[in-house]
Amino acid sequence: MNRRIAAACVTSLALVLTGCTSGTGQKTGTEETITEDEAADKAQEHIDNATAVLPDGAELEDRNGVTTASCDDPTDGGPKERVTVSVNYWIRGLAVEDNEANVDLLHEYWTANGYQVLTDSRPDDLYVSVGHEEDSFVVSVQESNQGSLSMSAASPCVWPDGEPSS
Repeated sequence: MNRRIAAACVTSLALVLTGCTSGTGQKTGTEETITEDEAADKAQEHIDNATAVLPDGAELEDRNGVTTASCDDPTDGGPKERVTVSVNYWIRGLAVEDNEANVDLLHEYWTANGYQVLTDSRPDDLYVSVGHEEDSFVVSVQESNQGSLSMSAASPCVWPDGEPSS
């Protein structure tokens, strides 16, 4: 193979492997997102859908309302000016001795409905964390030292107003 063909092959391979573009593509994390308020609504939707599979009597008790945190270490390599939005609840009205079965119900719901298991600490600890494959929201359920279950949902990094800051 002559040098010119070899150089063309190496250059083509490098472009494919690094995902280089002609400069017209957007940098990761600089595209528009849902807003902070929309993220809160979507997190609540994830919680409500999961709670619906629990036995009658399950009630959500607010743990901190909607919280917003800075994306200081974004996993997508994008800008740090974005935020993540989360909602946190205690799950009340269920017998402590049924916690394992109730976490099993949530796990079954999540794995059947487009979530990928990120962490499953059972049987040592009752803690399961999943990520939604379509919108990247993370939902988790955990048992406290006192036997109470809590559930949380958090958004991926979003721009507060949905658009990159200038």
